[in-house]
Amino acid sequence: MTDLKTHSVKSPFMLWPILAVLAVPLYFGFSFTGGEKLDLWFQNFFWQGKAWLIPHDSRLGNLLAYDGAKACLILFALYLIFIALRPAQAPSWLNRRKALYILACMALVSIISTQLRAVSGMATPSDTLIYGGQHPHLLLFDSKPAGYPSRAFPAGHASGGFALICLYWAWADQSYRRWGLAIGLALGSWMGLYQIARGEHFLSHTLATAALAWLICALLAQWIKPTLKLV
Repeated sequence: MTDLKTHSVKSPFMLWPILAVLAVPLYFGFSFTGGEKLDLWFQNFFWQGKAWLIPHDSRLGNLLAYDGAKACLILFALYLIFIALRPAQAPSWLNRRKALYILACMALVSIISTQLRAVSGMATPSDTLIYGGQHPHLLLFDSKPAGYPSRAFPAGHASGGFALICLYWAWADQSYRRWGLAIGLALGSWMGLYQIARGEHFLSHTLATAALAWLICALLAQWIKPTLKLV
């Protein structure tokens, strides 16, 4: 079709996200690699001996980094759905293809992160004896006793923020792409750090989510080709 134009954006390079998805579990999943020491070293910045730096009932924290952040992501997703259904109403910087790509990334990163968390057999810091819980601190590839928690790896809350690194592939303009990457990394890190500071995740859980989001968004960019635009 003569009215199809493809912006000259290279397909995502898949080697690095694949390596990241493999490297995080391998580095943090065994005791001899040093990942466990890094996890505990970082976590101890937020543990005050008997309580976490950010209490679970912190209203300000929930507003700024939990419920508030989730509400913003939901509103953004609703706006994308509106654009997908009514593309004639789209602003100049967005169209149906981009909206569908971003929606797919947001949905799949969150769903896959949540499903993996249910089967990975990893406890939160607050679950462990080190930080006042009832279970030993075990790594990803350690054998787990019956009843061991499985609700932490990869991080679920941060997945909503890290999913927005898809914005890097949604536009051909380099300045848009840099801003998109910065938004995704900043929001995912902010949401992830909040959960770390209240004992809900280790650093490794958040890094695993970031790596997984990178891979999923890059794969979907190759498939959906969000920079392809009908004019």
